[in-house]
Amino acid sequence: MKRLATFILAALVFAANTAYADFKKTKIAVMDFQIQGEKFETEDIGKIVAEWLITAFVQEGRFDVIERRLLEKILQEQKLGVSGVIDSESIARLGKVLGAKIVVTGSVMKLRQLMEVNARLINVENGSIMAAEKVKSESAAKLEELVAEMAKKIISDFPLEGYIVERGENNTVTIDLGKIAGARAGKRFIVFKEGKAIKHPKTGEVLDIERIEVGEVEVRTVKEKTATGIILRETPDKKIEYGNMVRSSVEAPTGAAQFYLPEEKTMPSEGKRETPQTVGQFTTGEEYYLLTTIHAVKNTATWENRTDLPAIHAGEKIVLTKIERHYAKFTWKGNEYTFVYHHAKTPNPYMLSKFLTKDDPSPVIAGFADDIKSYIAQGEAKIGMSKWQMLYSKGAPVVAGNRKTFDMALEAILNTNNWIYLKGRRKVSIEFSDDKAINIRE
Repeated sequence: MKRLATFILAALVFAANTAYADFKKTKIAVMDFQIQGEKFETEDIGKIVAEWLITAFVQEGRFDVIERRLLEKILQEQKLGVSGVIDSESIARLGKVLGAKIVVTGSVMKLRQLMEVNARLINVENGSIMAAEKVKSESAAKLEELVAEMAKKIISDFPLEGYIVERGENNTVTIDLGKIAGARAGKRFIVFKEGKAIKHPKTGEVLDIERIEVGEVEVRTVKEKTATGIILRETPDKKIEYGNMVRSSVEAPTGAAQFYLPEEKTMPSEGKRETPQTVGQFTTGEEYYLLTTIHAVKNTATWENRTDLPAIHAGEKIVLTKIERHYAKFTWKGNEYTFVYHHAKTPNPYMLSKFLTKDDPSPVIAGFADDIKSYIAQGEAKIGMSKWQMLYSKGAPVVAGNRKTFDMALEAILNTNNWIYLKGRRKVSIEFSDDKAINIRE
């Protein structure tokens, strides 16, 4: 799966300077998907998949999706098929007529009980495939859910960028992104300021601008052109202020050694929770084992799991003490730790199940060869280690199969062959084949 970020920067202009210009929605056209393989029980499955994607894009609020009847009319006038593969010249012509920047097309294939949907995002300027997504399912009912998830992954890589236009009382902020831009309650934004320009040593060309992260905010109320939210955290020695830039993203922040939560208010004793909290299969007050290694600093860990930070190894026993919307807390050896769901919308079992288990993995680890046990104890990655051995050693990766893992179940991670870990400002890439690590690059 190709990453969309480069495509967005190169092919689309997403109103990055929204403080000085009206936000313009990105215009897209979604064509019926081509049907391949065996016969489907529902003959219109290609049209249905397209409708699922259209619904997801429309609900997002920041895409101008071309109305289906208009699309069919233009396709007929241009003598193009509604579904099927069309060449790059036809795509370019279609884009000019419709004024679309992106055309979404693809195929639905059936082989026995397995159904597979392939979606392609095409740049209308040159007809090239700039990104692709794929999902598989064994049932039509499940397929709809997976297509919705596929749409979320596509949408998540279309970042919203704007500015802090006001810092109010009680750690509130206002940003210049509202309903028109697609902002909504619960959406989070990384806040940063621009630093020094990065220039080419010979030509002097500005290649990039350093971005210094100063914190994170979450939207609570939304108006047409603005949204108001609260400050979730601020980077030590920095303060979120008027003029800072904001960006919605699932990118893990680089270089930040830790994350800070807003100070919790002390509640009267009668207001405290007395009953256990339960999220999925996880309940506060109960003991769990670390299924995979967690890395923490100053009693704070995050789902990005930076491997240059001190490790709490797989097999260690912890007690889950609190579950909140964007973090959980646990105790280990008498100390309380905070586990931050950075950018995750809910503290769901997909997140916790990658790190916690009721079954002690220590007996499994004890059965490995001495050299493997040594690697795991030191948190090392070595050629020949299996995926599970890598999880015991380094924990869950931040990226698996070119997808960020914050909303991936452990099973989905294990089905991929390319993992990436964060190590400070660097990345460690591990390639697997037949469940064995065959290439490790830093």
